[in-house]
Amino acid sequence: MKFLSIKEYFYKLNTIGFILLLLPLGVFIFLYYRSIDWQPWIVDQQSAFMLIGTFIIIFLVDLTIVHWVWKAKMNKLKTNIELTRKMDGYFVLTMLKMSVYCGCSLLMAIGFFLTQDSMFTGGFILFAIGMVFQWPSPALFCKHLDLRSSEREMVLQNTDMPKK
Repeated sequence: MKFLSIKEYFYKLNTIGFILLLLPLGVFIFLYYRSIDWQPWIVDQQSAFMLIGTFIIIFLVDLTIVHWVWKAKMNKLKTNIELTRKMDGYFVLTMLKMSVYCGCSLLMAIGFFLTQDSMFTGGFILFAIGMVFQWPSPALFCKHLDLRSSEREMVLQNTDMPKK
């Protein structure tokens, strides 16, 4: 990712994060209003439970894999000396994690459209809340990467290296 300052980095990170948060919300609202005139494809309660069970298994597998990748890559990032390389790697990992939450939310919206069951609405809300709790911030960035005091001050105060 190209960025000229730490402030711009977090601005871009938050902008893409908001897009990934609002995309499933927009799809869910569209499918909700579309389902008013639409008969659900899956009307059997047992089939709806099987569908949500399948989605939960997919989500758990996806989130477990992302967690493993996150830990492995984060340990590798901590060994980098340059702050810009750490920021680039953190950006990729954060987008991966937020994209998985976005995908999970989209599947819940599709599940709601297919069944019109409120379980999928609850799952959608849970994933949206989970995405908000995973939101990247300068303090969380410092915590995840165990930054030194000088780097920590730069990130927390949005200042850059002095130019010579």
